[in-house]
Amino acid sequence: MTWGVLLAFAAAAAAFAPAQLQQPRLSSATAPALLPARPLAATRPLVATRPARHAQPAMFLGVRKALISVPVLYVLMSLNEYATHRWYQHEEFNRNHAFNRFFQRLLSVLKNRPMRLPDGRANLVKLKGGGHVEHHAETYDDMSLKKDKRWRQTKAAASLDSDIARGTAFSWAVTGMMTVQMLPSALPVFALLGFGLLETLAVLLPGMLVHALVWNMLHPPMHGLPPVKLKYGAPSWPLEGLRDTAYFKYIYENHQGHHVLGGQANYNVCCPLTDHLLGTYVPTATWVKRMRKVPGPEGERWGIPVEPKGVPQAPIIAAGKATERDFTPTALLNAPEPA
Repeated sequence: MTWGVLLAFAAAAAAFAPAQLQQPRLSSATAPALLPARPLAATRPLVATRPARHAQPAMFLGVRKALISVPVLYVLMSLNEYATHRWYQHEEFNRNHAFNRFFQRLLSVLKNRPMRLPDGRANLVKLKGGGHVEHHAETYDDMSLKKDKRWRQTKAAASLDSDIARGTAFSWAVTGMMTVQMLPSALPVFALLGFGLLETLAVLLPGMLVHALVWNMLHPPMHGLPPVKLKYGAPSWPLEGLRDTAYFKYIYENHQGHHVLGGQANYNVCCPLTDHLLGTYVPTATWVKRMRKVPGPEGERWGIPVEPKGVPQAPIIAAGKATERDFTPTALLNAPEPA
C-alpha cells in the first residue's frame, strides 16, 4: 500500500548530482602542448593525437546509500508525523503526564514558573495545536466540512477563516517548519549510517517535499476544499494520479477513521507505520460501526469530498429530522473556544 510513496522517495533520494570533475591526466599527446614550442622539421609527419579522456561525473549518492536512505527516511517521517499529529496538533502534550511534568519542572528551575495554580491544580505547559482541534470540530463523519449558520457564528469557525485551506493543507511555511523539525532525528541517524551533511540533506529535502505533495493531494480535497495551488504550498496536481491507487484508498480510509474516532487513533496520514507499532491503529471494519449519521440538505457544507470508490459512507439524515446534536461533529460536542 505504500510502494507508490516508497518509489517516489527512491527517485527523490537518489539525488544524482555530478561531483567535481577530476583533473584530466596528461597523456603523451597532450603533454608537449605544455612545453616550450620547438620548430618541427619540415619533413616530419604530423601524428594524429587522441583526445584526452575526462572523468565521468560521479554519483552524489552511491547505490548502497540511496537504497538505505529510503526505508530509514520513511521510518523517521512516520515517527515524526505521528508525534506531531498526536501530541502537538491534538494537544495531547497538554495533559498531566510525565513528559509535561518534565517541562513543568524545567521551567520552574529556569524561569521560576509555579508548579501549581492557585487552586492547587498542576500548572500544565500548553501548546496550541495550530487550529487542528478546530478542524476536527468542523468535520462531519462523511469528511465534509460544516458551514451552517450556527457553526459559522462560533469563535472556532472564525479562527479557521484566516487560512484559505482551513487548517487542512501544508503551506510552504509549514513544510519548512516540519523539515526543521526532522533535523534532530535525521542528522544523527544518517550520520551513524555514514552520511555526510550534504548527503543527508539531499535525502531529507526531497523526501519532505514528497510528503507535502502527498498530504496536499489527499487532505484538502477529501474535506471538500479546492486543490492546493503552488503559491500557497506544495500543489495537489502532481500526484493526483495516485487517487486511483490502493495506496490512496488506504490512507483515505485510515484518516477517515481518525475523524470518526474523534482523533483518538490512526494518527499517521501519509506514512503508515507508527500506529501499528504503538497499538493505535484501528482497522476500517472496526471504526465503520461507529460512523454517525450526517445532516442532509439542511447541512450546508464547504464542498463535496473527493474520495476513491468503495470507501465507507455515512448514513444521511432525512430532511427536517436533524437535531442539534446531529450538527455537532464527533470530535468535539462543544466546539472549542480559542483562548
